[in-house]
Amino acid sequence: MAAAFKEGDRVRIVDREATAEDLKSGLYYNHFRGLSGTIQKVYATEVAVEVDQATLSEAVATRHNEMQEQKKNDWLASLSEEGRNRLTPKERDFRYRYTVLVSARDLLAA
Repeated sequence: MAAAFKEGDRVRIVDREATAEDLKSGLYYNHFRGLSGTIQKVYATEVAVEVDQATLSEAVATRHNEMQEQKKNDWLASLSEEGRNRLTPKERDFRYRYTVLVSARDLLAA
């Protein structure tokens, strides 16, 4: 039986090979192996985990960062110069979250 998790818990996704059933359900892929993060939402048998970006593979992290920068640049370009100048440094810090939905049975307490 899977452990009872709650929002805010630190977890690690198990390191195992994805099965045909995983691919069918969409709840586990090989690139999820060993990722760690924080639980954002708990559903009946699934859990949304915001992944620590430092645990992403180099290829996934590179693509994630490229997409984040492109979206940030598009967003800033859509603002007027006055609007951009009024943004605080925190408001300019556009960050994508990397969140995955996994089965609770594929999580370990971190």
